[in-house]
Amino acid sequence: MFKKIFFLFVALGTFSLLVFADDQRTLEEKNELDLHYNKTIKSFMAENQVVTNLVYNSHAYVVFPNIAKGGFIFGGAYGEGRAYIKGFWVGDVILKQYTFGVQAGGQKYSEIIFFKTKESFEKFQKEGFEDATQVSIAPIYSGASWDVDFAKDVQVFSSSSAGLMLEATTGGQKFFYTPKH
Repeated sequence: MFKKIFFLFVALGTFSLLVFADDQRTLEEKNELDLHYNKTIKSFMAENQVVTNLVYNSHAYVVFPNIAKGGFIFGGAYGEGRAYIKGFWVGDVILKQYTFGVQAGGQKYSEIIFFKTKESFEKFQKEGFEDATQVSIAPIYSGASWDVDFAKDVQVFSSSSAGLMLEATTGGQKFFYTPKH
């Protein structure tokens, strides 16, 4: 009888340790992902004072640490990001882009989209927004960043990290927002 009770406690203890280790690993992975987003934001802020001002003064912003883009005549891009309101993570965002036109190459870049007003962010949450026509040349390992002012309430900053992409394309870019649980 004592052996059965002892075995039961050992089994429960081992199971608890395994569950705790799995939770701890998940926590470590989450912390590493949080650091990745924070590094991206700080990198943009270090390169451009306007970004720093927007981080502190915009209603919300979306950060994409890594967007992969490629194409030859037909192309596409994909990235996963996070939405923040006043520095607090509020949701996840997926970017999908499909293009057609004169294009060749591949590119990896980061992007931050700032929503200066509550209304512009609410519209983004419901509908996303689309951008269709682009012209760009991205040299290999370029740290240069540029901004595009789509509307008075939305501003985008991008920074190329690797690749070579030439393009004059048209297509669609769509964002899918999911609130944080």
